[in-house]
Amino acid sequence: MAFRTKRSDVIWNYVGTVVSMASGFVLLPLLMRFLSGDELGLWYVYIAVANLAMLFEFGFTPTFARNIVYVVSGARHLTATGHDLGSKEDGVDWHLLNTVIRTSKLIYAAIAGLTFILLSSIGTVYISYITSDLNDGLHWASWILFCISIVLNLYFLYSITTLRGYGDVAGENQAKTIAKISQLIISGLLLILGFGLLGASIGYFVNSVVLRGYSLVRMRHHKNLEQGRAGDLRPITFGEIRTILATISHLAWRDGIVQLALYVSTQATSILCSLFLTLEQTGTYSVILQLATAASNFAAAYPRSFFPAMQSAYAENDVKQQRYIISTGIVAYWSLYLLGTIGVAVVILPLLPLLKPGTQVDYALYLMLSLYMALLQQHSICCNYIISMNEIPYLRGYLFAAVFGCSLVAFLCGVLHIGAWGIILGQAISQIIYNNWRWPQYLSHKLGTTYISLFEIGVDAWQGKLMNRFK
Repeated sequence: MAFRTKRSDVIWNYVGTVVSMASGFVLLPLLMRFLSGDELGLWYVYIAVANLAMLFEFGFTPTFARNIVYVVSGARHLTATGHDLGSKEDGVDWHLLNTVIRTSKLIYAAIAGLTFILLSSIGTVYISYITSDLNDGLHWASWILFCISIVLNLYFLYSITTLRGYGDVAGENQAKTIAKISQLIISGLLLILGFGLLGASIGYFVNSVVLRGYSLVRMRHHKNLEQGRAGDLRPITFGEIRTILATISHLAWRDGIVQLALYVSTQATSILCSLFLTLEQTGTYSVILQLATAASNFAAAYPRSFFPAMQSAYAENDVKQQRYIISTGIVAYWSLYLLGTIGVAVVILPLLPLLKPGTQVDYALYLMLSLYMALLQQHSICCNYIISMNEIPYLRGYLFAAVFGCSLVAFLCGVLHIGAWGIILGQAISQIIYNNWRWPQYLSHKLGTTYISLFEIGVDAWQGKLMNRFK
């Protein structure tokens, strides 16, 4: 069956994005009010470590989800790259679907176990190093709870993966929305009650439990798929699992390296800050980064809603539909990003000194960071469309940008001592050299057109939508 993104998918994707942003904006003043400068900086280091740990799934989440889409769309044979049009039939191969999902469960269990070992050893040594001046032992309790949350998140990733594979964008974002609201309520109450960093960590733990629990419940709503799977009584052999793993791993590990490189280009800056700046300075920079990331995620929510539909259109070999999805997504992204960036600069940034007296807001730094994030997110979206075609040509480009960017950051911050500006400029220069322009161009070429033509198609499509809406 062909997937078509429903209005509810788009709406819930935005609800999830807005709630995630809003929860961050609501939680931010509480964090700034009830945590010391050092604790705030440590919290954002926790978040950066959590984001890094989630990369240990190493590309399996989008790869498993994409292949579940292919199977549900009628594929009878999965390929390492591209797709086998000759194997497509009507209906679903339930045994193949069960095998893919079972394989995902085993992989995530192994990843969760490995992550626990790394966090409890290397992670603990790192936290010990950067908190040597802190006398409050509660940060260790918060760190332990944070580690448990990360391991749970990784183990239950198969539930989110399956929902994506079912094309249930609405269900995935419902889970994220309820989990974020739960975290906000619990963290807010505990911060007000004086639990400090431990209270924030408890809220993060609640988020993990609620997110995975709701996802498992939501899977049961897809009765036709779940009943079809239940009707397959054939035992899954080790050989079948090994075959699926070999097929999926071909792109998964490459996507994992790409995600790691992307992490280095974004969230890892908080860890870099902790090496070159004080914890308090790290906290200030991380707040600006959070706001720029929020605007970026807000803008990217629309095109991301259509990733399952894009994968399905590719499986159906519907090039016209692929062009339409991509062109409308690109125009929506840039329009929303401009709106979000201006909104943060005009509404949010002036409030920060009021929330925490003494906070210095560097508007030029924020705008530069926003420009960097805008271009980074644009080619990231294009790369997500490319991988929907079951290929990853951008691996080397991402690796080069990550390595060169970190080296340039170390030079600008460690030698020239230009602070947060060095972190932004080092990463931005590394992306402008190649990735920012290459992958939009590559995607356009794959579809037999140009990026400008795609943009023009998108503008025309949105004009038509708006004219029809206001007739």
